[in-house]
Amino acid sequence: MLIRLLLIAFILVLVGRTVRAFLGKGPSQSRDISPTPLVHDPVCGLYVDRDRALVAKSPSGEPVYFCSQTCRDKYLAPPSPESSPPPLLPKQRSE
Repeated sequence: MLIRLLLIAFILVLVGRTVRAFLGKGPSQSRDISPTPLVHDPVCGLYVDRDRALVAKSPSGEPVYFCSQTCRDKYLAPPSPESSPPPLLPKQRSE
C-alpha cells in the first residue's frame, strides 16, 4: 500500500514538472539575466545601476553618474569658501 502511494506521488511530480517545462514556467526555462553595470557616485561613494543613475557632464565632458539629485546638486554647486582648504602661509624663517 505504501509503495503504491509513493509510486503515485512520484508519477504526479514527474507529470507536474513535464507540464511546467512544456508551458515554459519550470526550472528548465532559460532565463536571460544580464547584469546591469554599476557606476560610482563621486560624491557619496555609492555604486548605482547605470540605467537608474542621474547623469551630469564633468568639466572634461565625460559623463558622471549620481545616486540621487542631492549628490548631483552637490557636485554641480560652485565650491563655497567653507569647503575650500585654508590658504597655505609662507614658512617663517627663524633667525
